[in-house]
Amino acid sequence: MMTPGLFGGISALCLGTADFMGRFSSRAIDHYNALLGMLVVGSAALTVWVVLFAGFPSLEGLSVWWILINGVATTIMTLLLYLGLARGPVSVVAPIVTAHPVLVILYYALWHGNQLAPLQIFAIACTVAGTIIVARYANAEETVEADSGALNDIRTTIIIALGSSVAYAVLIVAGQAASEIHGQTHTLWLGRLVSLSFLLLLFGLRQRKPVIPMRWWPFLCIQGLLDAGGYIALFTGSYGPGKEVVTVVAATFGAVTVLLARIILKESISIPQWLGIILIVGGVVVLSS
Repeated sequence: MMTPGLFGGISALCLGTADFMGRFSSRAIDHYNALLGMLVVGSAALTVWVVLFAGFPSLEGLSVWWILINGVATTIMTLLLYLGLARGPVSVVAPIVTAHPVLVILYYALWHGNQLAPLQIFAIACTVAGTIIVARYANAEETVEADSGALNDIRTTIIIALGSSVAYAVLIVAGQAASEIHGQTHTLWLGRLVSLSFLLLLFGLRQRKPVIPMRWWPFLCIQGLLDAGGYIALFTGSYGPGKEVVTVVAATFGAVTVLLARIILKESISIPQWLGIILIVGGVVVLSS
């Protein structure tokens, strides 16, 4: 029998690896096509999961607006994430995006009057400090367009990552509101279908047709299955005792992405950056508990 910690570890490994793979697919076929391929595969996998284990949700009382917001925010978040990862460095983009729980906690504190515990305030301070440190000591020479002005490029990449983090927080808030009506599984599935539809609308507005070479479909299949599998592991482990452990361990997916960048891409990560990454991951883990 799988333990909650193992479910969380599988979720973090799958999500972190899928994000890392997004760097390569986005560089090769651009972030729009990379996201389209990932969403097609992931949505198909989630549909099979819903049919086999959850059944179709009741459309009565459908939280249309929350689902729409969740789906649109998912598209924007992932487009910005893939664009940021393609530009690099991954060790800057991934931790900043991972810091999104701070925005979620602050939203509930400011708009719903939730009281922040001293430990939460400390965790928020650590996460914000870590984000500043990671951005401050970013290696501009590792951006894709470093030759055209490394300092400006790294600043642009940081802004892209911050935008992705904000969109991540929006999709979480909207998803949580919709989950109260439809449950996590159905909310994720419906949100992904909306996300896919919105992405196709963006292709139409840009007057560009999707172009995904056949040789990239196996890669995108793995990427999409890992992304869907990460959420399936997270939600499966959340049903039953120890669900808090699942959430905490799964929140370390950004660290997986950074480690893969260090091992595979040989990205140079300074000691201050490691400190910042540790502060972010530690703060997120506390906020997720």
